[in-house]
Amino acid sequence: MQVKQLIHKMLTTNTGRAICDSGDAYGRNWERNQAKSIKDFENAPSATLEVSRWEHDGKVSYDANVTIDLFHHLLRVLETDSICDEFNSMPVEDWRSEFYGVSDAGEAWLKDKGFTAKGDSFNTYNWSANFSQTLQGCHLEWLNGDTYLLLQVHQGCDVRGGYTDAKLFKVESEWAIIDESCGFYVESEGREVSLTWSGEFTNSEGSYSVEDDLKAFYEISGGKVVEGDLYEVCY
Repeated sequence: MQVKQLIHKMLTTNTGRAICDSGDAYGRNWERNQAKSIKDFENAPSATLEVSRWEHDGKVSYDANVTIDLFHHLLRVLETDSICDEFNSMPVEDWRSEFYGVSDAGEAWLKDKGFTAKGDSFNTYNWSANFSQTLQGCHLEWLNGDTYLLLQVHQGCDVRGGYTDAKLFKVESEWAIIDESCGFYVESEGREVSLTWSGEFTNSEGSYSVEDDLKAFYEISGGKVVEGDLYEVCY
């Protein structure tokens, strides 16, 4: 299965209902994604920025909300090869493995092929990542030194449950999956603002002091959501 089709399958997988879903108050990711085609995901903006203005006790401040579309992000950093295809075609009958989302049989297969865990597992919710959905995973190292990734997508409501089975991907670097590099640009009547996000904002001059830029971005955009572009991941 091609990477694009596999990502689409994960993003539309029905992971059911979890006991910790807080009474369905906010809905589930799989319910929102269920009817979306690959084309629908492709047509969505890869990144957005919304700057809001707040005033308290006479002091004005600006908040920025970056959202990185998971489909586009995964498509830029994940690959598959024949060994990924073989693992991903295996049925997942249980989750009794030491790896999240992997069956006993899947763990035995990975160990037989010479895979070993590379660092601890991660969950992007733990550092408030700006992806449109939460990711959970564990990096693996193969015998030849290549890096692979066991990855789950959170499809539920409450982050404590509702994950897909883990799928195996090949990655250039263990940092690629958490890279948030993207950029945004607005202009109007001779005013323009360019902002880059990679965990924090920088402006076109490379400065991290962007309060004035956020103010200008808000004034030019009118507080509306602005579409941006994902940057190539630098390994």
